[in-house]
Amino acid sequence: MSTARLTWVVLDRLVPSGDEDRARSALIARDAELASLVARGDLSQDEAIETIRRRQVAPRAGDRAALRAVSALLVLLLLLIAWLVTTLLH
Repeated sequence: MSTARLTWVVLDRLVPSGDEDRARSALIARDAELASLVARGDLSQDEAIETIRRRQVAPRAGDRAALRAVSALLVLLLLLIAWLVTTLLH
């Protein structure tokens, strides 16, 4: 199972209850830093999963900012085209 699919399945709790611990362990094992923290007892599995969840949310905020920038550029482009058309018609 790919990392993205495993992450989605574990974070959204779509794993059957009997396999949840194994899926969580597999997901945490893919991140060496988190695996080390869990093994030392510095983090619980739930805290490690929450850390993974927060890491996945962060890029989405950047995607929204990029979408806003593209939208703003599109509006400016449309305004420029409208200005050019009105200038040419007069």
